[in-house]
Amino acid sequence: MADLTHWTLNRHIAASLLAITAAMAAAPAAQAADETCFKTPTPVMSLGFGSRYEADSKSRSDIDEESDAAVTKALKPIDQFIQNLAKVVSKAQTEKDIATRRAYHRCVVDSVYAWAKADALNDMRTFNAKLSIPARIGGLAILFAESRDQVPGLHDRERIVEKWLQKRALEIVYFFENEATKGAARNNLRAWASMAVGEVGVLNRDRGLVEWSILSNNTMITNAATDGSLPLEMNRQRYALHYQLHAMTPLVTSVARLCEAGYGKGGADLDKLRTMAHFSVKAVKDPKIVQKINGKSQTVKPGLKNNLTSLAWLEPYVALTNDLDMEKEFASLRPLSNSKLGGNQTNLYDDQRISCTITVQN
Repeated sequence: MADLTHWTLNRHIAASLLAITAAMAAAPAAQAADETCFKTPTPVMSLGFGSRYEADSKSRSDIDEESDAAVTKALKPIDQFIQNLAKVVSKAQTEKDIATRRAYHRCVVDSVYAWAKADALNDMRTFNAKLSIPARIGGLAILFAESRDQVPGLHDRERIVEKWLQKRALEIVYFFENEATKGAARNNLRAWASMAVGEVGVLNRDRGLVEWSILSNNTMITNAATDGSLPLEMNRQRYALHYQLHAMTPLVTSVARLCEAGYGKGGADLDKLRTMAHFSVKAVKDPKIVQKINGKSQTVKPGLKNNLTSLAWLEPYVALTNDLDMEKEFASLRPLSNSKLGGNQTNLYDDQRISCTITVQN
């Protein structure tokens, strides 16, 4: 009996030790899972705010500080969401372990799915909210695109995200075709809309959305001055160079990504785009170049190093044009990153050379 009792006790002790060992092993695994993602924020359903600028500022260059703060506050939850997604995508790009890399991609798909399922961003209540949302839809679309089809078993969720983005893209097109002012329909805001609509078009193989994006990009390039400056942005007085860069960011990215997806450049003048890129970089190095155009000192601090986020488009630009002289300008400043373009652009375009040969047939 004593031996039986002793054996039973040892068995219970062994079972307990096994349970403790299993729990200890599970703890790091759970912690690792947590470290591959973040808590998905509550989906933002509606936005409604005024302009960042004073009501009587015809050039939209005089900031209303109170209104500016209100706009930034309203957009912060969305922008923070995009920044968090970009960090995860950037981690996935360099992760060697397949399981961990898939966990990162699953995080992105699941997080965007939560917003798609809720039909987030479906109620843009003001004109300025409608102007602001394309850059966010574009960022979400690119980040989702980088994680789509990377994890088995997420097909149904991915289709829901694609259709949600398609709804938002169609709303953007309607707004810019029917409600946007003449200036907004042709300036940097149109470039952000074009990037968003084109990216969603690629995701859904929606030729209509892709063609709208291609036409928008071509119009932006055609309307640039021969020196590479964008006249509508040069009118923004002290903020002219800021908005030149703000337009180049989605424009170059959109052209590059549409070519990479096999839709071609749609007749876009890449030589002129090169002129625009060189003008922009020269002006960042010496903002007086823009001051000579509009007579106003610029808010942009001189030097490439001081404007890396605003110059992240140089990575897709070099991948698209193979402009090695331009690459020398910023090679020592890598990595370049911008959350609304998909995070770490240096990793994303890592020595790529993008062809504009048309391969898509639909």
